[in-house]
Amino acid sequence: MLDANEFGDSVGMIYEAAAVPEVWPTAIARLSEMAGCYGGLLFAHSPHGTNWVSCDPVRPIVQRFIDDGWMQRNARMEGLLAHCGTSFVSDHDVFSDEEIAAMPVYRDFLIPNGFGWAAATHVRSASGDNIILSLERRYDRGPVTRREIEVLDGIRPHLARAAVLASKLQMQRAQASLDSFERAGSPAALIGAKGNVTATNPSFETLFGQVIIRAWDKIALDDDRANALLQKSLSELAQDRLGDTRSIAVPNRDDRPAFIIHVLPIRRQALDIFSRAQAMLVVTTSDRSLRIETSLLCELYDLTRTEAAVANGMLSGQTADEISASRGVSRETVRSQIKNVLAKTGCRSQVDFVRRLAPLS
Repeated sequence: MLDANEFGDSVGMIYEAAAVPEVWPTAIARLSEMAGCYGGLLFAHSPHGTNWVSCDPVRPIVQRFIDDGWMQRNARMEGLLAHCGTSFVSDHDVFSDEEIAAMPVYRDFLIPNGFGWAAATHVRSASGDNIILSLERRYDRGPVTRREIEVLDGIRPHLARAAVLASKLQMQRAQASLDSFERAGSPAALIGAKGNVTATNPSFETLFGQVIIRAWDKIALDDDRANALLQKSLSELAQDRLGDTRSIAVPNRDDRPAFIIHVLPIRRQALDIFSRAQAMLVVTTSDRSLRIETSLLCELYDLTRTEAAVANGMLSGQTADEISASRGVSRETVRSQIKNVLAKTGCRSQVDFVRRLAPLS
């Protein structure tokens, strides 16, 4: 059994992780060590998606488990969840040896990878998330013992409270971010894993019409081209590539002004498993006297300074020949630079580019 100092240290680390998400891997590793396990996985599942975090030793195999689709056909986890409402359970608390031998997740993945024994528990947070902690043991060490389960059960009430605390803190952080942008005069919204709006500030709601909320709270833009760029950006949040379009010009509509919508990925998502947001949308509106300066074009669209200068030439109405003459470079060079500008800004033609960005100047 744990002595008082070891118990206090473990409990303190769990509560620290609730407030500082980066601590979760260390806290999970500590609990795993207590149970004589190799490593562990903590994940939170809600209608908005599933987030997870693990300690270092098991992270590669957890990623492979998810990539191979086992999370969607994990009969082992379904059985554990049905039996671990108020305590930790082991595999033999739920399944017989015959059932384990016949179950695909054991037979085809866990045991071939050297695993197959675990201690797991389930907590339901106040926000409705299902929180599951699974501590994995090497197969050759045998099942988790009843004594080890009792040690973990002493920790479980603190784990449950930490999960509730972490969920509430995350919601407060999200609202505080939106409130900060509201005070700065910027419309902003939080976007979940499925492209759904999870929260907005009041200023963002004034954009409805140009911004559309569809079924299942999915966000879209009224302008087809801008919407295609937004959906592409949201679908590629986990990737960072040269030329990504994450600042999207939305043209004016009727008496509504044009604006730029910036897609800001929320990073370190794997550590903050209680976050429902995958991205924040922040809007810069034309009524704030936005100028299309070279530095701003470079920042918004990852243009080089030369490409930004060519872009400003197009905005001022210059032809490729005129830009070539004013810059002292060949027409072919300018045409190549124009192609780069159009590709990076997601526009189909120079006319399309001018139509979209001119109202913002």
